[in-house]
Amino acid sequence: MANTTFTGPVRSENGFQTVTKNSTTGAYTIRSQFNAEGTLASLGTRKIQAFAGTLAGTDTGTAYADGDVLVELGTLNVDAGSGLVTASKFFIHRAMILITTPAGQTLAGSLKLSGTSGTATNAAPVSPTEIVGAGVTCFDPQVSAAASVTEIDVNFNNTAGNYHIFDPLITAPIASKYLYACTTTALNADATAGRFTVELEYSVL
Repeated sequence: MANTTFTGPVRSENGFQTVTKNSTTGAYTIRSQFNAEGTLASLGTRKIQAFAGTLAGTDTGTAYADGDVLVELGTLNVDAGSGLVTASKFFIHRAMILITTPAGQTLAGSLKLSGTSGTATNAAPVSPTEIVGAGVTCFDPQVSAAASVTEIDVNFNNTAGNYHIFDPLITAPIASKYLYACTTTALNADATAGRFTVELEYSVL
C-alpha cells in the first residue's frame, strides 16, 4: 500500500493501531494502539492505561475481610513489540489514584493483579500480586535493589481531589492481567459513594 500524507488531522472513531502480519497465516498482531475511549496508550512495550473505579457495587451485608475485593477495575493490555522474547512479566512503573468522591467510611486498600477475572466484591482475589499498598516493597532504581521503605495503603475515603501516587518498580506475571481494588479495612458500613480514577503506567516484557 502506498504512503499517504495528510494536511489535516487524521481522525478515527475506533482508535489507531499499528500491526504486523504473519506471512504464513495472514494473521495480524497489534504492536501499538490508542483506543477509541482514550483510556489506553500503547507504544511498543510501554503502556499508560486509565480505569474508572466505583464502589457502588459493594455490599456490607457481610463484613469485608482484609484483602477482599472491592471492585474489579479492568484488564491490562498484553500486546508487545515485535522481535522481542515472548512477554512473561508486567513491569509496573507508576500508579496514580485520584479520589473523586470519598467512600464515606474509613477505608484503606490496595491495588492487586490476578490471573482470574470475575471475582465478586467481598471475596478474596485468586493468587493476587499486590502492586500498590502496604504489602509492597518497592524497588530502588538508584541501587537496583529493594528499597528500605514500603508503600502505604490507598485511602479511599480521602478528600475529593486528593491523590495517591506510587512508583513501585516491581513485576507481576503476565497472566495476572486483571486489576482489582481491594480493602485492607474490615469494612462493615456503607461505602457505595466511593469513586476514583486509576492511571497505571507499565511495560510488557
